[in-house]
Amino acid sequence: MSHSVSVVIPTLDRCREVLNTLKDLLAQDYSDFDILVLDQTDKPSPELTGFIKNKPQIHYFHLDKKSSPHARNIGAQKAKGEILLFLDDDVSIQNKSFIWHHLDNFNNPEIGLVGGRVVYGDENPNHREVGKLKFWALKEITHFDSTKKMPIDHAPGGNMSVRKKVFWAVGGFSEIYKGNAHMEETDFCLRVKRAGHKAIFEPQAVLKHLQVPRGGNRARDIYEFRYWLVHNFVVFYLKNYPKILFPLCFIKEFVWALGSGLKRKDLEMFKIMYKAIINGVNYYKIMSAR
Repeated sequence: MSHSVSVVIPTLDRCREVLNTLKDLLAQDYSDFDILVLDQTDKPSPELTGFIKNKPQIHYFHLDKKSSPHARNIGAQKAKGEILLFLDDDVSIQNKSFIWHHLDNFNNPEIGLVGGRVVYGDENPNHREVGKLKFWALKEITHFDSTKKMPIDHAPGGNMSVRKKVFWAVGGFSEIYKGNAHMEETDFCLRVKRAGHKAIFEPQAVLKHLQVPRGGNRARDIYEFRYWLVHNFVVFYLKNYPKILFPLCFIKEFVWALGSGLKRKDLEMFKIMYKAIINGVNYYKIMSAR
């Protein structure tokens, strides 16, 4: 069964990387797809816009707001395909059947979402579990470099496909997640699963994440990075789990903050991570009251 596909790529200050990603996509052996580039860069790159100009398969949109969940939602609004494929802007796709491997899974009407394999080097590991949320989400298992196909609870946001009708039925990506937008894809996948759709990990839909140190959602330093990890996890937990369980989340994050400070012999790290817990709680209260 053939499916029309819209590939959605948010990008920020990564002209060279997104150009290479686009070139990889144009070499795919699947034809029924278009590409939407959501550029949040302050000054669009003439090199990027020039490359896209004479390619009707690629649609370019410049956004003033810097937010990956917002950009993904705008891309989904503009998309024409029945399947949405979300990619990061700094990936390398050498498998010319990459899109095919995503789509094969949607021949099963019970499948609502597919997570693809993400590798960071030349390793070829196997894992017993991939993409799982355990113990009321206090333990998040990723292992998205695995080579084993299996059901999952959540998928990597930079290599994930979903039926468009399912995407909108669950409300798209929540824009409540700020900074590095940590937990945006986990939140989305959890809502897809709770709506009754199955999610599957497809290792043959493989790409390499280049992890470019600049642009995108990259934090300025380890302090900012840890702040948003904690802040957004607190928001995620309050949004998706019974409030009576939040003390467990608080203890987990507090122990992590304390352990990080002691391990690094860095009181500032503890203060920043603890502040992220408190700010996350207050931020959620404000957002949920609107």
